[in-house]
Amino acid sequence: MNIKEEIKGQLNKRTLLLDGAVGTMLQVYDLKSGECSEGWNISHPQVVQKIHQEYIKAGADVILTNTFGANRIKLSSYGREKNILKINEIAVNIAKGAIDKEKSLERRIFIAGSVGPTGKILEPYGDLKVSEVYGNYKEQAVILEKTGVDLIILETFYDLEEIKAALKATKENTNLMVVASMTFDKNLKTIYGVDPERAVIVLENEGADGVGANCGTGPEVLYEVLKIVKKTSKTYLMVKPNAGMPELVKGKVVYPASPKIMADYTEKFIELG
Repeated sequence: MNIKEEIKGQLNKRTLLLDGAVGTMLQVYDLKSGECSEGWNISHPQVVQKIHQEYIKAGADVILTNTFGANRIKLSSYGREKNILKINEIAVNIAKGAIDKEKSLERRIFIAGSVGPTGKILEPYGDLKVSEVYGNYKEQAVILEKTGVDLIILETFYDLEEIKAALKATKENTNLMVVASMTFDKNLKTIYGVDPERAVIVLENEGADGVGANCGTGPEVLYEVLKIVKKTSKTYLMVKPNAGMPELVKGKVVYPASPKIMADYTEKFIELG
C-alpha cells in the first residue's frame, strides 16, 4: 500500500485531525511582525520542532511543515529565495524529528507539506504569468516530496487561477495526495469573488484529492462554507478555521474565539461530514 492509499484508507474510516497554526505559535517565541517565519527552520529549528511536538501531544494526526511561504516567489520578498531548498528540506526533517520524539505515543502521524500563495497578482490584473506560477510550485512540491512529506496541502488561496496552477504543478510532478483549500470571507466568497461551489467544481476537475476551506473570518463562516462544499464535492473534505479575525494587541496578533468555541465547531464540522 502506498502512502496515498494509506491516507485515503484512514479517511474512509475516520476524521483525521490537523494541527493548528505555526506562524502565530512562533510569535509566542518572539517571531517579529513581517519576519520570514519559514526562516526559523534554519535559525530556530528547535522551536519549530517543539511546536510540532505540542500539536502531536494534543492529538494531531497530521502536522503541516513550516513551509507555507517557502516558494521561490514568496521567499524573494524577504530576499531568501536562494534558501528555498534548505528551508523546505529542513522543515520536513524537523517534522520527522518531532514525530520521532513522540513515537512513544504509538500513533501514525502524517506529514503534510504546507504550500501557500505567492502574494503576487496574476495576469491580466498583475504581472505574474501562470507559467511562472506553475514553475514556482513545481519546484517546491518536488523538494517536499523528495524530502519525505506524505501529502501536500495547498492552503489559504484566494485566486482560483493561482491555486489551479499550483494544483496542476503538484499533480503533474509528484505522486502525492493533494488537498486544495481556499479562504472565504463573510460573504462566502474569496476576495477575488470565487464562491465555494465554483471552487470545488474547478479544483476537483483539476484533480484535487481533497478540497476545503481554511482561515478566513472564523469557524462560523467556515461552517456555512463547508455546507456548500459538502453539497458540491465528490471527494474528501478539509476545514481548518482560525479563531476569528486577528487583532493586533501590543504588537501581537490575537484571535477572539475561545478554545471552547473552536471545539464546539469541530464537532459540528465532523457531524457535517
